[in-house]
Amino acid sequence: AVDRGDVASESLQPSVVRRMLLHRDKSIETSVRQRWGHLEAPQTEEMFAEIDRVKGILESGSGIPHHGKKIFMQSCGKCHVLFGQGGHIGPDLTVYHRNDLRRMLVNVINPSWEIREGFENTVIYTEDGLTVNGFVTDEDNQMVVLKTADGQNVMIRKDQIEGQLASKHSLMPEGILRNFTDQQLRNLFAYLRASQPLP
Repeated sequence: AVDRGDVASESLQPSVVRRMLLHRDKSIETSVRQRWGHLEAPQTEEMFAEIDRVKGILESGSGIPHHGKKIFMQSCGKCHVLFGQGGHIGPDLTVYHRNDLRRMLVNVINPSWEIREGFENTVIYTEDGLTVNGFVTDEDNQMVVLKTADGQNVMIRKDQIEGQLASKHSLMPEGILRNFTDQQLRNLFAYLRASQPLP
């Protein structure tokens, strides 16, 4: 679809494109590298430039937490819980140090910079050619259960596992803040930094 021009290559998140590389197929890897190059997380200089950009936007005006809550529920809330509302894929943000703006921006802009314990991304290859990645939520001597990015629990028998490795990339996509206007960013972070639930 990208080759035909039906889909713009820049419209695909790096995290989505990187999933294609998990298949360990040389032809897929060659195609991905030709179209997207190397898909590493933002390097230090680029990351801090983006942090400064967003920080400047947030400090140049105020946001409305009630509007920010709607944005949160449509984006971050698909995977994260805040004040008891949201998805249960990523960490619960309620107990996170949300008053530390710079640290919060680092984790949003480059989710792979610091991955919380228990939320490491594991890739499993099965003997029948299946490639699954997600968080290990349960494991015994016969089965491994992975929670995938779409919230599904996938059970894999250990005797079917050909290979298993820890990925250095977070399941959380990069670049999500680029989709918001300046005011949407202010609203979102006004809600993210709220000290108590909204009435």
